[in-house]
Amino acid sequence: MAQSRDMAPVGSAELQRRWWERSRDTGWIFSSDWYDPAVDALCEACVCGADPWPPAQRLGSARAGAGVSLGETLADIDELTGVAPWLATDVLLRAVSLGWAERTMAPAPAVFDPLTGLVSIEYLRTRVGEVYRGADVAGTDVSDTHALVAVTVDVSGLSGWDRVTPLILAGDAMRTIFDGEHTLARLADHMAVVLTRREKMLPRRSQLLAGMLANRLSSAGPTPTPAPRVWIERLPPSLSAAVGMIQELGR
Repeated sequence: MAQSRDMAPVGSAELQRRWWERSRDTGWIFSSDWYDPAVDALCEACVCGADPWPPAQRLGSARAGAGVSLGETLADIDELTGVAPWLATDVLLRAVSLGWAERTMAPAPAVFDPLTGLVSIEYLRTRVGEVYRGADVAGTDVSDTHALVAVTVDVSGLSGWDRVTPLILAGDAMRTIFDGEHTLARLADHMAVVLTRREKMLPRRSQLLAGMLANRLSSAGPTPTPAPRVWIERLPPSLSAAVGMIQELGR
């Protein structure tokens, strides 16, 4: 149910801040667990008079995907309506419940891409969230401790198996250079990343990866393949910004 703007005395950023403070005070410990892009969309809808049902349903789905119980999810919506009494509580609760139930009953997304052996973007977001929660506990800055090594290959004009091969080769080269505790993820047909700790050898590893992949791509077939791009992407201070950056990289 849409609400008029004059019923919303605060902006979306202020509403989100107040909502988070109430949620934190009632038991939600880590802000990195609580934030999701659907929170932004729901707060914006709540203050501008747009229909809150779609973002509320997305938030319910996101909460289920993160392993948050339905009871905790609905209790959090109660905290939102506590700071935004102009909202239709029953509408929000139904939308969030529907999103939560649909996500719970849906088949779980595959963790690994069977062709490249890289993990999904959903799993990468989970791992990134764990890194930020660990930083919250340790009092450290993720920008100083971790980074993404980004790899992009040129698949423009390719189709079928030819379009898949470059990322298969990239996945194999990434596993050779970054083994052990690193998280290797596929973001799109042309893009993969490594979630890694920052250490002295990271620039050298990235250079080795670029050289190894360029060699493999040049000998993969009769058609010359442009050299891949490999670079180190600094992680931003907040989880919400990191999630947004990952989405942008995958476009």
